Amino acid sequence: MGFTYPLISLLLTSLKDFQDRKLATNVIEKINEYGEDFIPQKFDVYQPLKRKYNPNDIDEVVEVWLNDKINQQTSKDDYSGGLLLMESKLESKVSYQVSWQKDNYANFNIFALSMNIDYLINLDIFEKFIKLSHELINLIEPVQGEIVNESLIGWNEPYELEIRHPELQWVNFFGKPYIDLFGREKLLSSPAYKVESIGTNVIALQTIESIFEPIPNDVRESIKKHLCENAFVWDGKRALIYKNKENIAPKFDFSNIMFDKTKPIIEPQIITRKKKQ
Repeated sequence: MGFTYPLISLLLTSLKDFQDRKLATNVIEKINEYGEDFIPQKFDVYQPLKRKYNPNDIDEVVEVWLNDKINQQTSKDDYSGGLLLMESKLESKVSYQVSWQKDNYANFNIFALSMNIDYLINLDIFEKFIKLSHELINLIEPVQGEIVNESLIGWNEPYELEIRHPELQWVNFFGKPYIDLFGREKLLSSPAYKVESIGTNVIALQTIESIFEPIPNDVRESIKKHLCENAFVWDGKRALIYKNKENIAPKFDFSNIMFDKTKPIIEPQIITRKKKQ
């Protein structure tokens, strides 16, 4: 059945260069703008988090994001990467994960924001969560993402974007590769509860009104049929099942996450979304 958690999460996959001090600074500063409910108390690379978070002095947090000292040592292996975990023990239980790497594998960088589902029943807090999510999307420029209720079975489906798009969740973010694949007008005319543009390179598709309710299969199916049946997984099946079938997927540009652009890209195995650390 899979694991479930009492959380609402924003999960973004990006091909933007995360080894960028300006990007890291802008994201941390944006989080701080949203106040106590969204500001973490601790940060580090691994659990348990031991470093105290100070919103008035983010230099150390940015350094953990960039991981420069370790990357200077691993550069001889044609690799660099970083991991940043942040969390609060307050009622909001807000947590963040930033994960990036540069090598010659066809990987995606990850950004995640999660909050206590009971805390987000408050409409004002939930609206701030959505607003922050949109502002972070404008900074991170995801190729794909979602806002998902982790208390519902099926939130953590395996995915492989180069084969097919994963199962549709409450809100699904289609970045530029998917806008190019499906067409802007076709995405905007999807038979969903709500569809809107976020900036110029992301379209958000909301399947149903309430994030606290399961998504009916017929809603998911009608959206998939409208966009392209062979671009999505069906009936909760693993993407691997479709590996030798007729598939429609974007042509992703991995150039910003490659360590050495003169070398060929190595295709990885199927990726499984794991619970954030």
